[in-house]
Amino acid sequence: MKHHILLSSLSVALIGAFTAPVASAQCDISQTKCALNDGKCNIKFINETGLTGKDKGTNLNRTSSAQIIRVKALKENGSTAGNALSINAGASKTMNLDKKANKNFDRIRLSSPTMGRVSGSTLSCAAVQAVLNGNGTCKVFHGEPPYGAESVEYQLGYRCDSGKVSGPTG
Repeated sequence: MKHHILLSSLSVALIGAFTAPVASAQCDISQTKCALNDGKCNIKFINETGLTGKDKGTNLNRTSSAQIIRVKALKENGSTAGNALSINAGASKTMNLDKKANKNFDRIRLSSPTMGRVSGSTLSCAAVQAVLNGNGTCKVFHGEPPYGAESVEYQLGYRCDSGKVSGPTG
């Protein structure tokens, strides 16, 4: 009799485990151009922090300050979804978002680990999807707020070649 009770309890537990909702990626990239065409969903990040020039689409004045940038996919709770990329000034690296989607990533964070006075920027899920529907290339640059702004905090900005994705804008 004890075995029947134990087996029925185990059966109920197993049914609950198999009918529970399966966790899905916070940022759904399954409907992007790359995923629908059975391609790899990657974003190539180019570190242009050492270059100056005009930048439209952000609220930053682009300035030169060569630095290492760190690119990492984050989960909704802020923890890292997989390995981060460290990219030297003038170099580029590619992030495979198929792997990040399996780890439930929510957004991509750009930061400057070696320069404490430089704030980072974040690509939202919508921005990531737009980049993947374009050519999958983003350039990261160093900038400062417009002259006359209240704060003179330096920040990383980004401009992606397609999808009209750039930031920060606010």
